[in-house]
Amino acid sequence: MSSSRHIRSIGSGTVVALGIVGAAVALLALGRVVGWDPTWRAFGVTPLRPPFFDMHVINDYAACAWKGVDAYAPHACSVVNFNIPPTWLWLGLLGVDGSDSSWLSAAVIAAAMIVMVLLLQGRSWYHGVIALGAMISPSVMMGVERGNLDLLILALVGSAALIYQERRVGRACGAIALIGLGVVLKLFPMFCVSLAARFSRQTFIFACATAALALIYLYLAMEYVFLIRRNVPTTFILSYGYKAIFLGVDHIRSEAGLSPIGLADTWVPASTAALVLMCAATVAVNCFRNRREFCSVDISAAGTAFLFGAGIYCGTYLLGTNFIYRLMFLLLCVPQLQDWQIRRSEGDKAVGIAELGLFGTVLGVLWLNGNANGHSIFLLLPATARLVAILLHGRGGDVELFTHLGWLGVRASPTCAASLGPRGRENQNAALVVARPDRRLCAPAWPDARGAVIRCAVIREHSSKVFTCYPGKKTKSSLEA
Repeated sequence: MSSSRHIRSIGSGTVVALGIVGAAVALLALGRVVGWDPTWRAFGVTPLRPPFFDMHVINDYAACAWKGVDAYAPHACSVVNFNIPPTWLWLGLLGVDGSDSSWLSAAVIAAAMIVMVLLLQGRSWYHGVIALGAMISPSVMMGVERGNLDLLILALVGSAALIYQERRVGRACGAIALIGLGVVLKLFPMFCVSLAARFSRQTFIFACATAALALIYLYLAMEYVFLIRRNVPTTFILSYGYKAIFLGVDHIRSEAGLSPIGLADTWVPASTAALVLMCAATVAVNCFRNRREFCSVDISAAGTAFLFGAGIYCGTYLLGTNFIYRLMFLLLCVPQLQDWQIRRSEGDKAVGIAELGLFGTVLGVLWLNGNANGHSIFLLLPATARLVAILLHGRGGDVELFTHLGWLGVRASPTCAASLGPRGRENQNAALVVARPDRRLCAPAWPDARGAVIRCAVIREHSSKVFTCYPGKKTKSSLEA
């Protein structure tokens, strides 16, 4: 009895803090035992070299720029382009270079985690467990592995939410200063003007002040804004945004041996995004006119953080494409989402299924990203369809084959195709991703010592013949009961 009472007395902040420390210890221990890459893959993250790659890029460019190199020239000092405001180049004045990347990354990671613990504290232990699950999701951990500066912006925006109070001018000015600093460092915190959604005089003033600071900075740095836009990659791989789905469709077609449609460069993506926004506005106006309220945001630090996080997510979504580590700003929505569920459990009839569905969506978005082959939410449906087809049509199979069917289909090698017979030879240049009438499948497998690149299977009623294919080598097959 006393132990259960002690467990109930543990708050969400304690759970989150201990969980973060535990995750850090696990990362360090596994890193020493199995290495950097396998450790991060265990967390669902595709690692880059050198460790804390994004921080390395910034520091390398800062050091080069201080020697007179044009940092915005393509690949001037790194394999990737410099695509953030020139403020960061002043690090070169302090003598910062790539060798400082580890401790700088540790500093921004610690700052972001501390702020999130402060935002998440004050709730029950099981709310802490759920919040911890969101914080160690692949999307967030990708930002940690990269040492990405979005972690510092998360700390600044979260701090602004913690100190902001509508009726305290000093606190409001402090929050504006933190958001303004975020704009100078990374531009997109300007979307924190979403606080105006509270429709009060104080929040309107806050939004106007934030917008004014952002516009002044954009005007002064307009030359760099265009350079940054030019250097930002546009890709569906590990990305979200209104263009990502159209880029992904072209990728799927190319994997199937078809020519790309090229819709991403037409009016279709922008028109689709505008249509969705108009539908959302119509629903909001209709609910307002009929006095139907749901997802009412609290006037609290949790509510402020929710509006900041939602504003940054929606604003960056409309930029086209963003790498999925930017989804970490959805963590700012978690405290309010949990407060809604607390009120729902206490019998508040104003909180219904919409709030619960939004909570599940946010957690799903954080976790259903991070695949090394670039899967995003819009690819969940075909992946699920393939899995259902396999379960319906096949009763046996290779464990590794089914484990990696989440990948997109790949072209079967001639060796695999020959092993699969006439149907396989006919489709060696197509994406063999769905169980065919004769139940033949191909899917990628992790490379082994000999360099296996694809695994094919012929699924029968009571057994499945599995082929491990190596480029330029004979096919190895096994029969499994």
